[in-house]
Amino acid sequence: MSRSRLAAAATLALALALAPKLGAQSYHYHVVKTIPLGHTRSDYLTMDEAGRRLYGLGDKVLDVDNDTFVGSVEGGGGGYVIAHDQNRGLVRNGVVFNLTTLAVESRLADVRGDGIRYDPVTHKGFVWEGSHAWEVDMRTGKLVGTTPIGDGLESGVADGRGYLFANVEDSGFVQRVSTRDYKIGPVFKVPNCGHAQGLSMDTRTRRLFMACDTNVMILNADNGDVVAKIGVPSRADMNCFDDVAKLAFNPNRADSTITVIHEDTPDKFTVVGKFPTGGAARTCAVDSKTHKVYVFYYSGTTRENFQLTAAVLAP
Repeated sequence: MSRSRLAAAATLALALALAPKLGAQSYHYHVVKTIPLGHTRSDYLTMDEAGRRLYGLGDKVLDVDNDTFVGSVEGGGGGYVIAHDQNRGLVRNGVVFNLTTLAVESRLADVRGDGIRYDPVTHKGFVWEGSHAWEVDMRTGKLVGTTPIGDGLESGVADGRGYLFANVEDSGFVQRVSTRDYKIGPVFKVPNCGHAQGLSMDTRTRRLFMACDTNVMILNADNGDVVAKIGVPSRADMNCFDDVAKLAFNPNRADSTITVIHEDTPDKFTVVGKFPTGGAARTCAVDSKTHKVYVFYYSGTTRENFQLTAAVLAP
């Protein structure tokens, strides 16, 4: 095992040892830093906890230990696959880059999607939009094929066992797809979800956190049962989960807050609070080492004058 992987394993072991204490804390998330980014756009945020970096603020790359920029990925933005075991990243527009240097290795001309996720079992990056999905072998950085893995998919998560779970946005469903043979099913039909966008997962307890219109629906990933329903002001494009503190976060663009939910047990969940973010954030990423949460929002009223701001929240 490499030194970086040993260090990451040691950090995770320590964090898990502290998890019961973290779960008993009283959290009060608040903005500790704002970062103006100017006239640029963002979409999904991607945390690389092993590399201690955050991707997705336009083409900028943030060092999450000191919250300063360390560089940029030329042509980057939107959404990322981070294959730390291969020291390689993929942007959803087909840009392949080196994680250490951020240098672009290649551009896959045929890849251009919306949702994106890395599967550590097959070492593939998946990019999808509509009924199209592209598979990239992150060991080589090459496009290996295209296949339909569903239609109308939005956010997705990998469970670490060779499956992707993805929201079917307009139907309010969750579907599972095998990353080995692309077999689709089962599809979990969630009553009264409305539109489904953000999706995150506790891979240890097999719980899915599904961002619906005005609820976070918490599902058993093995049978689709809804084990809890938490009311929120509005759905998130992407929610996030801290697997050490056992906290789920739902950015509420409707009132510029973030709802924080604690997983007491796999079937019991408590709302910790609803805290201001400073703007109408709709996606988030969380660092389970520091427990800081990252969001972004726009100010301005037109395409010509909008400005992007990132905010860092700490407990």
